Amino acid sequence: MKLLILFLICISTQLLAKDYFVDLHAKVIIDEKHYYSEKSYYNILKLDGSFTDSLGNYGDWNALASVELNNGKIKQHFFSAEVIYQNETAIYAQGSRTSEEFEQGTGVFTITSAHNSLNELIGTKCIFGINFFKSTSFTSLKCDISEASTKQLMKVKE
Repeated sequence: MKLLILFLICISTQLLAKDYFVDLHAKVIIDEKHYYSEKSYYNILKLDGSFTDSLGNYGDWNALASVELNNGKIKQHFFSAEVIYQNETAIYAQGSRTSEEFEQGTGVFTITSAHNSLNELIGTKCIFGINFFKSTSFTSLKCDISEASTKQLMKVKE
């Protein structure tokens, strides 16, 4: 009986979650490094760009990132992103990556702050993949969001 209840809870949670996809493109506008050696450095990046999502929303976004490499391996990596929707509401996300995630171009971030009309998104974790071509980044992300979050995001375009 306990197993049946646990199964029903898991299924109902999955039914309440919805996949939310976002495509982000940006230019690297700041790329500053302090070289300690050929394979060890500290790097600050700022990206600035635009996005569209699977619910028909669009807007601007920017990110600040710091990366410290020691002998070619990540010692620390942290980033913060600001996503501004077409109605001027915003969400903020933060994350960090391991050397393996960095090399693969993948990672996870968490939405840490949002304007009141998007507050249901706070705490949402998203998986992303990122590629660079010269100074342009191409990022795709997938988040599992609740029905309440979906409703809030649908109101952005109203």
